[in-house]
Amino acid sequence: MKLSEAPIGTTVEVTRLNLPPDVESKILSLGFVPGTRVEVVKEAPLGDPRVYRVMGKMVTLRKEEAEGIEVIPVESVVPLSLAKPGEIYEVVRFLGGGMFLMRMRNFGINIGTRVRVLSNFRGVSLKINGRIARLGHGMAGKILVRRIGR
Repeated sequence: MKLSEAPIGTTVEVTRLNLPPDVESKILSLGFVPGTRVEVVKEAPLGDPRVYRVMGKMVTLRKEEAEGIEVIPVESVVPLSLAKPGEIYEVVRFLGGGMFLMRMRNFGINIGTRVRVLSNFRGVSLKINGRIARLGHGMAGKILVRRIGR
């Protein structure tokens, strides 16, 4: 997977660089060395550039630079928007602000809530405590979950 494709809030490990030599030396000097863990922190409103935490510092990269960095996920936490239908997940973190948290509470979604993903076509359909809820992909992308079973 390319660093530019890693979801916000996830941690990945750099496996290799595939960039022109002048750009590669710049990226290496910023800390994107194979074997290094990188947290995807946030992105600009239009998606470019993105902010990453690498070796304890915040670094901003443009999409074309991040596309040349190959990574693998290092934790089992994914955004709810990428969760597989039929699986059960536990909510571990929210990436939204106060209004977002209040809206999630209204849906019955809190840290530790277990949800079954029913569908992720045109939004995400969930079963929460016996009730069915539907979230858009944008909202679901701000909810980080860990798979706990089927």
